[in-house]
Amino acid sequence: HGARFMIEDGLLDAPAPDAAFALHISPNIPAGMVVSRPGTLMASTDTVSATIIGRGGHAAMPHDCIDPIPIACEIVTALQTHVARRVPVTDPAVLTITKFNAGTAHNIVPGQVELLGTMRTLSERTREELRAAFVRIVEGIAAAHGATGVATIEPGYPVTVNDPRATDLMRAVAIELGGEQAWQVMPPMMGAEDFSYVLQKLPGAMAFIGVAPPGSDPRTNPPLHNTRMTIDESVMARGVAMHCAVAARYLDGGFPG
Repeated sequence: HGARFMIEDGLLDAPAPDAAFALHISPNIPAGMVVSRPGTLMASTDTVSATIIGRGGHAAMPHDCIDPIPIACEIVTALQTHVARRVPVTDPAVLTITKFNAGTAHNIVPGQVELLGTMRTLSERTREELRAAFVRIVEGIAAAHGATGVATIEPGYPVTVNDPRATDLMRAVAIELGGEQAWQVMPPMMGAEDFSYVLQKLPGAMAFIGVAPPGSDPRTNPPLHNTRMTIDESVMARGVAMHCAVAARYLDGGFPG
């Protein structure tokens, strides 16, 4: 939440900026190409967790227990079914359970299961609906089996939304610097970004600039946050030029149109 904390510390105060722009590198885009889109660019992100509390006991006598493992498995399946069947494909979401922690020995039914995962959406409306569904599914399925489900949602970044006017300005500058092939429109992505907090306060836009190394295939390069990621550092000069030109263009005449 770096940007949020910086805003709380006065980043956008005295004097208040008129607009904001950001560039993010990507090894999965051809070197020097700038990609973005007007409107929704990146997803919101929340961390979700759940504790399924049953009743432990001897694995040879599961009828004397309330085994939380099959209950938790049913919850994971139900969450995936909810996303697939209840979330519109035109306003998508991702809910991935990444950690399933239970048990200590081969002959003991554990007393509880811990689940951990991530929730991503491209709109605040779907975000709120999916948050409510997560709680309802965890609590409801656990209760149906005589167990207790405790759902927790830790709010993360909001949806990153570009101002179309700011996106047009970035597009014009990218083409001016590198020709028509230097700009491409991208689909929304389910990654998340703390610059979204800035775009909630100011008109602006974010784009990605490709840094795929020479001779590499951007489609198969190790992605962002991968220990094997490499970049073409010469593109950094293009990124600096892009930032400077965008600022100069905006200060000279504001947004296009």
